[in-house]
Amino acid sequence: MSKAIASGRFEAGRRAFAITAVCAGLLAGPTAAIGGAWTLEKGKRQVIASGVSSSASGAFSPHPNDAPKFSKSSASLLFEHGWTDRLTVIGDIEFARENDGATAYARSGFSHFAAGARLKLYEASGFVTSAQLTGRLEKFDTEGFGRPAVEPRLLAGYGFALWEMPAFVDGQAAYRFRAGGADEARIDLTAGLRPWSDWLLLAQSFSTIAVSGGSYSTHKLQGSVVYDLSSRWSVQAGGFATVAGSNALKERGIISALWFRY
Repeated sequence: MSKAIASGRFEAGRRAFAITAVCAGLLAGPTAAIGGAWTLEKGKRQVIASGVSSSASGAFSPHPNDAPKFSKSSASLLFEHGWTDRLTVIGDIEFARENDGATAYARSGFSHFAAGARLKLYEASGFVTSAQLTGRLEKFDTEGFGRPAVEPRLLAGYGFALWEMPAFVDGQAAYRFRAGGADEARIDLTAGLRPWSDWLLLAQSFSTIAVSGGSYSTHKLQGSVVYDLSSRWSVQAGGFATVAGSNALKERGIISALWFRY
């Protein structure tokens, strides 16, 4: 294989990853955490507007039969800007509506806002590692804003060719410190494959484990397809499900997103 072909494949694999910055730690599960291990080039930007609709009528142990009927719909906006080739500034905001059928509890409006930056630590031969730090403001109930949080995150990714098709894998580990407790550990995994030049297939998992302030865990799987309308615009559609957990709802849902790069 010539150096030119090998280089082209690597760059294609990197591009396949560059447009997967999903979603935002956009939610406590579906869609990806803010960004991926790769950083944007200096001056490059991308915006992802996404929507999620989900529901649950069951739960994982210890009380699977006592779960309330639950539904949620949300809209979020993720922004990323390449401040330098190594440093990407990030931010996301979400608005959501939740309904608990058992208690008639309903909440709608601002859900969270997060902002921070991702710093590339190392990159060579398709492999990249980075560190990310974000601050969050969350709204947990109808009383108002509360529980500011800080989340350090370590990320690693690898771009490669699989049967001559651009592909990548990405892994992330984070710890969310919340004021007043309710800390969480998070692990997010993503694999992507571009079988055709305009199509990207994504498989993802999102795990959240309570460390303090409660005893619960959730493990969600998500699959989606991204189609490039042009070099700037892409659309995404897919679904997700909570496949395991403890003191957690058996949530199922669909996602959609519109991506813009400039």
